[in-house]
Amino acid sequence: MLSATPVSAILPPRREVRVGRQVLHACLCFSFLLPVAAVALTVGLAATQPVHVRADGTTVTVRSSARTVRDVLAASRIPVHQQDLVTPAPDTRVWSGIQITVVRPVPVVLTVGGQRRVRRVPAETVGGALAALGVNLRPLDKVYPDPRTALGPGLRITVERRERRTWKEYRPIPFTSQAVNDPSLFKGNVLIRSAGRPGTRERTVQALYADGRSVAVTALPWTVAAAAAPQVIAVGTRAMIASRGAFAGREYLTLEATAYYPGPNNFGGGVGSRTATGMVAQRGVVAVDPSLIPLGTRLYIEGYGYAIAGDTGGAIQGRRIDLCYNTYDEAMRFGRQQVKVYILGDH
Repeated sequence: MLSATPVSAILPPRREVRVGRQVLHACLCFSFLLPVAAVALTVGLAATQPVHVRADGTTVTVRSSARTVRDVLAASRIPVHQQDLVTPAPDTRVWSGIQITVVRPVPVVLTVGGQRRVRRVPAETVGGALAALGVNLRPLDKVYPDPRTALGPGLRITVERRERRTWKEYRPIPFTSQAVNDPSLFKGNVLIRSAGRPGTRERTVQALYADGRSVAVTALPWTVAAAAAPQVIAVGTRAMIASRGAFAGREYLTLEATAYYPGPNNFGGGVGSRTATGMVAQRGVVAVDPSLIPLGTRLYIEGYGYAIAGDTGGAIQGRRIDLCYNTYDEAMRFGRQQVKVYILGDH
């Protein structure tokens, strides 16, 4: 017959069971906390990121967990004033490697279009200062110094306002006179068939102005805008022929005659002793318009006698003739009158 074994002899002692349970609990807790700690460490490292800050001539790089540019500057203890220029804007969210710039305002002397003013402007270059001050540059404007020049206190900036102006200039073209023979008119008569009209020439002028002052002018060549129309003068070629008297069959002209003498008291100024053809100025030599009566032509003049066309005069044009007398009194007695002049031929 088998004998029974007590339970206490089979099971381990109660103290040993309690120790085993504690060891098991410790292992379970360690296996759970290890990944949690690793995640926490990773999250903590990711919360900070590199940030580059430039202010007051110094650039620093820090690791920051700040959310905005304003927070980064505050954490870095960089003061920001109302007129300072912060780039990017203070409310911008921070990203890894962000470049933050704080620019302090500096005084500059600005002259635009000849108007001078002093301004404080937060900018790093001349171009940036002009943009910050709202100075709009036109295509031809000149900026001194160069817009890329670094800004400094008291820098003088000049904006020269430039513009091109264009206009036209006009000049008259004198008309010419054109004489045409007209057999319907008697010799010595002229008639204006066409009055003539002056033309117009034009040119374009371009000028460069700087602050309202002309600094360069370019004129293009003249061109004809409107051609001139010539004056057309009809010159009579029809001869008047005497029908009776001693000179019947001879051509004659009716002219306005004046008189002169070769001396210092002559009306209109002194006259020399020689004519335009070299003849001696004396009675029988007369001044004519060579286009009407050729020089050297023999004439007979009613109330004067025989003569030779041997002189000219500035006032003797067209149907005019000037009769030479030997004395002042004779010339004065003749005065001015209409005379018939018979053409006798060459001398």
